[in-house]
Amino acid sequence: MCISKSTAWFVLLSLCLTANTVVAAEPAARAQGIASQYAGDKGIENDPKVVFAENFENRDFAEIAKRWETVRHDGIMSLTPDVPKNSSGKQSLLMSQLAEKGTGGDLYRRLDQGYEKLYTRMYVKFADDCEPMHHFGTCVGGNNPSTPWPSVRAGQPTDGNKAFWVGIEPFGNRWQWDYYTYWCDMRGSPPRGQTWGNSFVHNDQLKVKRGDWICVEVMVKMNDLGETNGEMALWIDGKQVSHLGKGFPRGKWVFDKFYPGEQGQGVVWNPAKGDREYFETAPGGDPFEGFRFRTNEALNANFVWLYVYITKGTRGHANRVWFDDVVVATDYIGPLNSGKAP
Repeated sequence: MCISKSTAWFVLLSLCLTANTVVAAEPAARAQGIASQYAGDKGIENDPKVVFAENFENRDFAEIAKRWETVRHDGIMSLTPDVPKNSSGKQSLLMSQLAEKGTGGDLYRRLDQGYEKLYTRMYVKFADDCEPMHHFGTCVGGNNPSTPWPSVRAGQPTDGNKAFWVGIEPFGNRWQWDYYTYWCDMRGSPPRGQTWGNSFVHNDQLKVKRGDWICVEVMVKMNDLGETNGEMALWIDGKQVSHLGKGFPRGKWVFDKFYPGEQGQGVVWNPAKGDREYFETAPGGDPFEGFRFRTNEALNANFVWLYVYITKGTRGHANRVWFDDVVVATDYIGPLNSGKAP
């Protein structure tokens, strides 16, 4: 399914933590980040490491829309006085998906000429009665050449010359944080080897707390050409819950799902054979192979995409999702800072 300017929609997310999973520390397991220097994020947009910041503080939504290149279904969007704890702002963005009005809405924009490594942090809140998401963004990725609207194709690997994307999603009925990642070496699943977003966390302790503001931050690092040294990492409420790169963590693949910390028999779909292929992992699992996000140096991380996408909602019921304090930067950002001494 291809998303164009006239048909924007779709997908994303990642994490990793099980009882016996070791999460590799993302260079110096950052207790602090850029946000620690700015009480309530006030002035964070001026930090030299910040690429883009959106706090939804304009009184007129039309002014906010000017900062995004694609705004889909702005009729379901409104500004509300509900904000995260420690925010210096007075309002947030609310998307209210209604089955009779479509699948949801999108905010999308490009990020300059793109980056080799990006951190994207946002606050999100799902209403207590929000129905399961089909797909949801925070989504970060790249297109070569870059496009002013979402241009992703579901159900098949990306072209390493042209695209990759990483979403963080609250996986359906499980309401469990995980990645939803598309890249050229992604794994397929039965019965025909279809490739849907690959996931990497599978931790049933990482449940989404509906009704609460949640701080989500994802890091994406591009690979060197000819290497699989691309990386992803994820933080929930300032705690690192996943980091994947070349050689770590150890685990096993079961079709399109990587299970950190697990060992024993794994299975992959072999597209050459058109069938499944079983294998035995080493004790403690096999080292993760890393990511080859690109085969062309011109491809880098160059877009951010916020969206709500629900294919089947209950008619007459509003599925409400709030967004606030979005920051994209070249270094770890971290949660909102109260400005008070610890």
